[in-house]
Amino acid sequence: MLFTPEHWCHVPGRDNYTDIETWKIRTIPLDPTRLQDAHGHPKYSQCTMYGESGEPEACKWGWEFDKTDYLSTLPGDFAWVCDNSAIPTNAFTASAIGNAVGTIVFGHFADKYGRKPIFFLTITINIVFRIVSLLHPANVEFFYLCQFILGTAFPVMFIAPSMIAAEICDKEYRAWVYACTWMIWVIGMCGLPLVAWLCSDWYLIGLSTSVPAIAVYIYLWYLPESPRWLLSIGKHEQASKILYKIAETNNKSEDTSEAELNSMLRKLVAKQNRKKESKNIGVWTLFSRARLARNTVLLTISWSMNVVVYYGITLNTTNMPGNQFVNFFLLSIIELPSGWAGGVLADKLGRRWTQVIFFLACMMSCVGATFVIHLITLELIAVVLAKFAITLTFLVVYLQGAEIFPTQLRSTGSGFASTIGAVAGIFAPIIAQLSVHHLSYPYWIMGMLCFIGLFVSAFLPETLNQNLPETIDDANKFGKGVKFWSVFPRPRSKSITSTISALRTPRRSTAGQGEYALDPPIIVQPD
Repeated sequence: MLFTPEHWCHVPGRDNYTDIETWKIRTIPLDPTRLQDAHGHPKYSQCTMYGESGEPEACKWGWEFDKTDYLSTLPGDFAWVCDNSAIPTNAFTASAIGNAVGTIVFGHFADKYGRKPIFFLTITINIVFRIVSLLHPANVEFFYLCQFILGTAFPVMFIAPSMIAAEICDKEYRAWVYACTWMIWVIGMCGLPLVAWLCSDWYLIGLSTSVPAIAVYIYLWYLPESPRWLLSIGKHEQASKILYKIAETNNKSEDTSEAELNSMLRKLVAKQNRKKESKNIGVWTLFSRARLARNTVLLTISWSMNVVVYYGITLNTTNMPGNQFVNFFLLSIIELPSGWAGGVLADKLGRRWTQVIFFLACMMSCVGATFVIHLITLELIAVVLAKFAITLTFLVVYLQGAEIFPTQLRSTGSGFASTIGAVAGIFAPIIAQLSVHHLSYPYWIMGMLCFIGLFVSAFLPETLNQNLPETIDDANKFGKGVKFWSVFPRPRSKSITSTISALRTPRRSTAGQGEYALDPPIIVQPD
């Protein structure tokens, strides 16, 4: 919608026998800062024309736009070029600021009011304000405001349902929850260039990427609230109903009654409340303990590097030679095997070393792209490999965000890291824009950012097969005593985690009481 197509000054007087290229040679000077575009064609000035004196002067009669890729875009329809060329970038910036505000605000609300209601609230914001923004984009300030509000919804809209699934499933499946979620994301990413190509109009693109989200409301009656979150705030009866439904689905309901389960959860909550820290918790609590603060800072830096490089590669697509729709599709479809590989490797190598290895791979691919910048096929291969690697690390950092923070602060912690990442993401379009000076500059910068991500990721604690920390004290002990070169640290047992795991592998004791076989071995008695 905000794509700025090739444009040049409209100069009246061209007859039917003069082709556009010949007319541009006669009336438009070459761009003095860049004589060729990414395709090797002459790069004409976009804001000047030859005047009557033969000297370049500003456009007098408006602009003409190349309609090869799109029939209509916002910059083309409303002349957001030359003196107004900052408007599309400002709109991206407003959206990125919205990301930063939304992740911290809605992340906190998700911890306070629940994952489910906040998820549907962000869906509503996305639908309503996307449609509203299409009504009068000529009012630039109003358009900025709509982009800001839209930006507040997106990160938590993606994180909240994934977090519910991660908090319901057992630890053996958490990596696959995020891998499958990411692979569904890829289907949308691969479909986006097809939608853009078929619509070829900013208004139709806007409607087709907002109105279909109404179908998500079907899940209002199906999606459960996170039982971990319910237990963390003491709502054991609601958690009991959800867990008992899980038990029924897994044919385990005969091993324990709903009353027994409710009684057990009530005692667990009572025990948790006796040890619970002050209720006055928020973002500041992430920095209240030394180890928790260190893990928060490291994860936030890693998250930020992922955001900038991922969106930097995506936005730089239009600066690459070739068809932008095909390039975008290739850079999207590579995320499908990347998501699958992320699920496998995160469970085989662990989260930490998977992150380190593929940050290194992305760095090498970005550096390699700088040496083949004019070789179309080799550049595309290098960028596709970089996208494969950064997608995999991005998946892992989402997973780490769900595993390092305690239940009380899980959404807030992930929201904080995502917020800082969103602020850092403001620089992604700026990095891509550096290609006007030299096509290799974006790749050099993204390679350096990958090195920073590699370094900080190496010092994060391994979360593979570890029970999720439930309290702030648990999170502050997370990773303590684990050697730097270790791969699989010994799991730590927790009561609520053990309770949920019990519903998957129940057994009866010889005494006839309800016992639950757990991994790691621990017995939880309902009475």
